[in-house]
Amino acid sequence: MVGEYTVFFGNQQVGKVRVQRKGLYYSFHCRCQLTGDVVCRLYVSCGGRQENLGVVIPEGDGFGLDTRLPVKRFQEGEPSFSLIPKHEEPSGRFVPIVPEEPFAYIERLKTSFLVKKYGQMGILLEDQSVISNPTGQWSEPVISE
Repeated sequence: MVGEYTVFFGNQQVGKVRVQRKGLYYSFHCRCQLTGDVVCRLYVSCGGRQENLGVVIPEGDGFGLDTRLPVKRFQEGEPSFSLIPKHEEPSGRFVPIVPEEPFAYIERLKTSFLVKKYGQMGILLEDQSVISNPTGQWSEPVISE
C-alpha cells in the first residue's frame, strides 16, 4: 500500500494521498482542493474492504488529513481513495465569523463546528438541548411513572 495515490471526489481528481509504513502503522498524508461547501470524509478501499480515514479539514489553501492506522486493518491489494460527503447535518444556530468584529461565543467554540453557509464562514453552535450531560459522565435515565 506504500506510495502516492490520487484522491477522487465522484469521478473528479481532487488531490493526492501519500502512504508510508511506520512500524505497525500506515501513515496517511492527504492534500486536496475542495470548495468547502460540504464536509467530506476520506475513505480508502482495498481488498474489497472500505475504511474511513476521517474528515478532511481546511489547511492552507486547500483541505487535508494526516492520520495513522494499524497495518492489520488493511488487506492486500491496490488501494483507491475517495472523498464522500458527510450527509448528516448538525443541528444548531449558525453564527457568521466577521473579521475585525468581536466574537461573543468564544466559550462555546469547543462544542461548535466550523461551517461554510450562505457563502460565509461561521460556526454552528451546538443545540444546548442535545447535550444531555456536558461532563461526559453517565447518569441513570429518568423514567416517567
